[in-house]
Amino acid sequence: MSHAEPDQLAGLALDPDDASEAVREHAQTCPECAALVAAFTGTRRRAGADALVAPPAHVRDRVLADVRAPAPPTAPPPVVVRERRGVPAWLAAVAAALALVAGIGLGRIGTGETPAPEASDPTPVETDDGGEVVAATALTALDSDAERGEASVTDRDDVITLRVRARDLGDEDGFHEVWLINVDGKRMVGVGILADGDDGEFKVPRHLIDDGYRIVDISVEPDDGDPTHSGVSLARGELA
Repeated sequence: MSHAEPDQLAGLALDPDDASEAVREHAQTCPECAALVAAFTGTRRRAGADALVAPPAHVRDRVLADVRAPAPPTAPPPVVVRERRGVPAWLAAVAAALALVAGIGLGRIGTGETPAPEASDPTPVETDDGGEVVAATALTALDSDAERGEASVTDRDDVITLRVRARDLGDEDGFHEVWLINVDGKRMVGVGILADGDDGEFKVPRHLIDDGYRIVDISVEPDDGDPTHSGVSLARGELA
């Protein structure tokens, strides 16, 4: 066979035991068909283990017809995907169409991205003292992305509090200081010292957050009287 049918390759990705031996052998020797199987397998994996629900037959036929038909020069293509290196654009388009037909949630083929969730009104998160969490972030190590805790900003009666809960910061000599760094990467302000246990709460001016000081940084500082950042960051995260 020159190329296996897309439906056959989709079946191979979804359930290899049900695919014919000829299709399996072809996918092992044809780079283009193997790429489609890999793309479709990744799509199925991202969709989770829930059972697939097939749409009506006319939807399937229409999507496949749209993908296979050449689009007019002035019209946008019916399925928009980014071409992955080594995967022809037509192959990615067919994979996207087949994912739609099979009822699988699909991101962008070859990029690992998932569709953006539909916008909704977030439910405010209240703290024990009646405040409202307006921003939060995980704190991770800069060199390994290992988890180092979390930080949040709460608003209670227009009083803004930065709460930091850190862990596994190491045992280097010195003390741990919390900074807010502007998203421009050029400006920063120190907001306080973490107490024993690496937890702390700091009142901060609202305008700092509004002006882009949203990157929470924890540094280790030597006890040398120098108020500037040591340049050694143990954890960081951007409030969102």
